[in-house]
Amino acid sequence: MRKGTLMLMIQSNGSWLNFLFALTLGAATVAACAPLETRPTLNEARVGRAHGSLADDASLRPGETRAEVLEVNPARSEIRVRTDDGRDRVLTYNTNRTNVNYPGWDYTVDNLEPGDIIAFHTAPRNSSYVEMIRVQEPVQARMARAPTITRPLSLPARSNVVEGTVERINYDMGVFDVRLRTGELVTVTLPYNARAAEVDSFKRLRNGDYVRLEGEFVNRDNLQLYSFLTPR
Repeated sequence: MRKGTLMLMIQSNGSWLNFLFALTLGAATVAACAPLETRPTLNEARVGRAHGSLADDASLRPGETRAEVLEVNPARSEIRVRTDDGRDRVLTYNTNRTNVNYPGWDYTVDNLEPGDIIAFHTAPRNSSYVEMIRVQEPVQARMARAPTITRPLSLPARSNVVEGTVERINYDMGVFDVRLRTGELVTVTLPYNARAAEVDSFKRLRNGDYVRLEGEFVNRDNLQLYSFLTPR
């Protein structure tokens, strides 16, 4: 091979390599400048401030059960729920393995709130252990859709202090029902971190007792107890 031909090939190859280097550098610069999609916090997703489509999926998938979250107890890794057929259930979960999905994003169980409507799937050999949870309707969306006109004589049921007659007590789950003077039924939940005095008062409850309570409504028919205002 002639010396001139060899030099021409080296120069040509050098120009081609320079071109490839410039092209690669340009692509990397464009990629670095492109905006990255970041996961919104669940609070942002709940109030509709997340980017993208977060349309509710109201349909159930095979093996799923729909329920309303009543309480999340991290100390016991338990979720207390009420299913569509009115049954109260206690679900157990694994902090590192149980997945909570809200359209398009994954979160942890401690992001759930009382009043959330969820669809859950339990393990094949353990009907209490939940593997997958989908938030179908956050409590914020349910409250936003609540009608502004309430039923007659329902204002006492919406205040922080309620009174009425005890009709049902579930000592194991820390739940009892109170029939208000208006005729409405409110389910009262004892929080997992309740004071010892409230726990003792709860244990002494009996069907037919008249009680006056202070708490916070997590939705229209569920009150989380703060304290008993009537002596027990």
